[in-house]
Amino acid sequence: MSPEKILVIPDVHIPYHDKKAWKLMLRTMKEFKPRHVVILGDFADFYDVSSHSKSPERRFKLDEEINQVKDALDDVALLGASNQVFIAGNHEYRLTRYLESAAPELHNIISIPKILELEKKKFKYVPYKESYKLGKMNFTHDIGSAGRYAHYKAADTFHQNIVIGHVHRMGYAVEGNAEGERHVSASFGWLGDAKAADYMHKVKINRDWCLGFGIGYLDTPTGCVYLTPVPIINHKNKSYSCLIEGKLYKEK
Repeated sequence: MSPEKILVIPDVHIPYHDKKAWKLMLRTMKEFKPRHVVILGDFADFYDVSSHSKSPERRFKLDEEINQVKDALDDVALLGASNQVFIAGNHEYRLTRYLESAAPELHNIISIPKILELEKKKFKYVPYKESYKLGKMNFTHDIGSAGRYAHYKAADTFHQNIVIGHVHRMGYAVEGNAEGERHVSASFGWLGDAKAADYMHKVKINRDWCLGFGIGYLDTPTGCVYLTPVPIINHKNKSYSCLIEGKLYKEK
């Protein structure tokens, strides 16, 4: 029995996403044909309902942003995966928190699953601060930590295999316990537009954040998930490239 293919989509921050990187990922995945798709959170940005100060140059009307997010979900659905999972991140939680504060009466009327039409698009919804398990692998947006060692801290929290989003970094580690059991922890970068990230020093973005995503393979008899980071290489803004299953893909 062949292993089942998995696509792991890290933070995208639509509408502030890197459109060239997004297009490259979709094109490669049309050939890869994942059986499972796991969105790790911060798929949407929800800038307009953020509690932070806002730049007038970075404002989108909320309905325009939601429409772009729904269009991107349709692009993901066209990949044909039979198991689609949408894990909410802290940016999706911006809307939840805004409603709880400004309009609690709308709590049961407006929600992430409803406004993004997740049930209609056949996505399973996992709320922020919860996790999803596929085989022996856990997926969640974050466990409250950021930085270089966030995936290590997530492994310390779960004591199981874990993939996180949130940090925009590419990281992969395998560690054991006293009994020799091995656990994987990973993060797969992001697909956002670094130029739009006005809340972080550009030097730190250039140094730490990485365009990319993840793929994996589920061995159903054992439940083991074998993960592969897919960094997207930016060739001085002239073209992007990535390598999947021995094939080189480029996007100009």
